[in-house]
Amino acid sequence: MNRKRMTVIAIAVVLILCVGIAFYFWHKDQQEQEEGNQILFGKYVNTAGNLHLKMDTSEYDRTGDPNDINLMPTDLTQNLLQRWEAIAEAIPTINYPEEVVEQEDWLKIFNNLVDNRPDMEVASKEITKDEGEAANAMALDEYIYDGYLYNDNFREFLEENGIEGPDRRRLE
Repeated sequence: MNRKRMTVIAIAVVLILCVGIAFYFWHKDQQEQEEGNQILFGKYVNTAGNLHLKMDTSEYDRTGDPNDINLMPTDLTQNLLQRWEAIAEAIPTINYPEEVVEQEDWLKIFNNLVDNRPDMEVASKEITKDEGEAANAMALDEYIYDGYLYNDNFREFLEENGIEGPDRRRLE
């Protein structure tokens, strides 16, 4: 009887350990999935803010899946894309992802814009350098995002490339 009792106790302990281990890994997987969802949600929020997109979260609120977030362009988004495309035509090192824009894959569009930042900084310094005034590494970035014209050198660059000018309506 003692041996039978020990066998039953051993089986119970093994079963409890198996269930505990399974629960641990299930719980860990759930936490990782939740963290991944939070990161993806943050990417959607960041993308929407930077590209001036409207963000519809009604389906996400129901499902909790960030892939259910719908990003929609606004007039400000279209202006940003026009400025970016015009700058990319004038500066060959800056890439404008036309196909991705046509597909409206906003996360990829934003990643492409971010990937252009080093080249935009180099070009910005070159364009905005002026005697007595510091060059602005963010001039192209600020122009693409907000239409901000940094200085006269920058304005001249835009006019010379047919992007902005007194005889031309601003893209925004």
